[in-house]
Amino acid sequence: MRLTGLRALAAVSAPAAVAAVGLLAPGTAAAEEAAPENVTAESALTAVEPGVLTPSDDVLTLTGTVRNTGDAPLANVQALPRFSGNRIEARTEIRDIGTDEELYWGARYDDGYDPVDDLLEPGETGTFTVRLSTELLESDPAGVYAVGVDILASPPDSGERVRVTTSRTVVPWVESTDELPAVPVAMLWPLAARPSLLPDGTVTDEALPEQLAAGQPLSAVLEAGADAPVTWAVDPDLLDTAAILAEGYQVASPDGPIDGTQANADAARTWRERFDQVTQDNDVWMLPYAVPDAGALTKHDRSLAAELTEQSLTASGAAAEALPSATSGVAWLDGASVTDDVLTTLADAGAETVVVPSGSVEPVDEDESGALGRIAVGDRTLRVVAADGGLSSAIADAVAADDPAVGAAGLRQRWIAETAMVALAAADEDTEPPLLVAAPPLRWRPADSLPQSLVGTWTTTSWIEPVDLAGQQGAGEAPEVVAMPSGDGALLPEANVAATARLSDDAAQYTTLLAEPDDVGATLGQATLRAASTGWRDDPDGGVAYAGGIADQLTGLLGRVSINAPESVTLSSRAGSFPLTVTNELPEAVDVRLQVRADNPDRLRISEVETQEMAAGEQKLVEVTAEAVANGRVPIEVQLTTADGRPIGPPVSTVVNATEYGTIGWVIVGGAGALFLAAIVRKTMRNRRPRRRRRRGSELPPAPPGVGSILDDRPPAEARPTQEAAR
Repeated sequence: MRLTGLRALAAVSAPAAVAAVGLLAPGTAAAEEAAPENVTAESALTAVEPGVLTPSDDVLTLTGTVRNTGDAPLANVQALPRFSGNRIEARTEIRDIGTDEELYWGARYDDGYDPVDDLLEPGETGTFTVRLSTELLESDPAGVYAVGVDILASPPDSGERVRVTTSRTVVPWVESTDELPAVPVAMLWPLAARPSLLPDGTVTDEALPEQLAAGQPLSAVLEAGADAPVTWAVDPDLLDTAAILAEGYQVASPDGPIDGTQANADAARTWRERFDQVTQDNDVWMLPYAVPDAGALTKHDRSLAAELTEQSLTASGAAAEALPSATSGVAWLDGASVTDDVLTTLADAGAETVVVPSGSVEPVDEDESGALGRIAVGDRTLRVVAADGGLSSAIADAVAADDPAVGAAGLRQRWIAETAMVALAAADEDTEPPLLVAAPPLRWRPADSLPQSLVGTWTTTSWIEPVDLAGQQGAGEAPEVVAMPSGDGALLPEANVAATARLSDDAAQYTTLLAEPDDVGATLGQATLRAASTGWRDDPDGGVAYAGGIADQLTGLLGRVSINAPESVTLSSRAGSFPLTVTNELPEAVDVRLQVRADNPDRLRISEVETQEMAAGEQKLVEVTAEAVANGRVPIEVQLTTADGRPIGPPVSTVVNATEYGTIGWVIVGGAGALFLAAIVRKTMRNRRPRRRRRRGSELPPAPPGVGSILDDRPPAEARPTQEAAR
């Protein structure tokens, strides 16, 4: 028969059965008896054939599974077809068909039912195949329609069947697939992973090494895109980590590094070599290194956001130079991050293109909507690539499916339906279909078969035209758009930003401490970018631990460069010096400075200490020069710093004893000394005059033996020679 549409008939080959169920008005859910609480089940469709209905098709076959998730057995389990004859009006409704029973619910039919099982015990799974004859369908406009399968079963101790679950999907109906206009679809193909590389070259765990093996997610993504016209979107951190794994790696543990497996190292080498092969002649968009969370950084620490965004784009540019067809300056944002502040941060740091969800931007002119746009950011302009919400969410939902077959079937039907609606709308309006850009989740981990299934749907659907995104960008001036943050996406918490800020400070401090910091500085800079990565959004505590662990190690290393001061030092002249001991226990040479501050600089002036270069393991006495302005004790504080003034450890306190008198003091002391000398001379002269008189008269009695005058600087009498001895 000629099939010209999808509409449920009011009468079918089993009218009594249909009357018992009841035809439902459009958009109305079934008024059915609810199943008991202990009677539950889950069902899913694993195949829909054909994916597109045309007049030449006689049967629509729905295949799937049903699992008893309740506590009681299910008896007389049956699968019955359900579909709505009302055409789906908006693309935004397609995703909700599987979950919203108020949306195009339609009617259930007995024709084509499948008896799944007489008894399905708790936890058991059954399969079903329902075949719908096209004779149940009558003419309607071409479009996309909702179809599905109801699972009916009898609860324990009841012969009445109730609906326990329903699974639904969408199916396009068209007169001829060859007559639909071609819909250009470009595909971004991301390769990224949660950061795992530590500054010492070890990795946090075996997760990434295992994902690079043949048949594992990252390998499946690489192979599926190898022969397709995808635009690769690559995190250079993944490439660096894979290269290190390929050389043989170790996994960090509390007891020390553990050697990784040789098989994983070989797999990483194979993956890295294969990446170079498949991207040799294809466009590669190099993403910011480790893809820092620009939204969270800008929200909680604008200064850090600017710093890390620039660093990540610079590192991306360096990585792009190693690939023949790579482009840098590309940022990847979720809907919540598409704000004016974030876009300004990106533009200031040198970004040129941003990939955003289609719902997060709007055209200034409603008649100029499309996947490509441009947005004004101050005096700069960013190119915008808006990933289609329908196609991209279909990929995300398929990746999240527990059963790969279920995910692949749902992905195929939604892609066919989404693009069919675009093609049909263009045909009705006699216009060219707009460009659509599809983007899987940035760090998607699909089952082995899903990427290939996606590429197959993209490249074999008759009205989909796979196109190269780079070529589309140069096809003309893009319309102007404005940011409309959607709120979709969970930003990193403030604790992660704070942990990253601490690591950034410690890394800068340690780097500036070293005499030759080049390699270490780059390594710690990359680690800081990893700490801020969007890869930690689903494990923020892990991100805090990553940043905190490295920062703690740096704190320990900084503690190995220290200064020691005695409890007190003494200046014995006006301008003197005293030594302080600096110790470098690191295996690297360092440059340090001493900042010495007196509590009272008016009494003690301290000269600046030159930068000290210290070899690995060296201990050095550093002389500090000071000038005492006044006498007394002056507390001082000594801070060890890097060459650019960043403090290392806590300050050390000591006391300087200033004993130098100064100019006035010496005048006073000199005057007192002169008076003292004059008194001695005067006393001596007085003593000599009576002695002459005694020579003329009687002698005074001699002083007791051994006793001399305190003003007499001569030796005691027994020590003085007599005149006779002198003669």
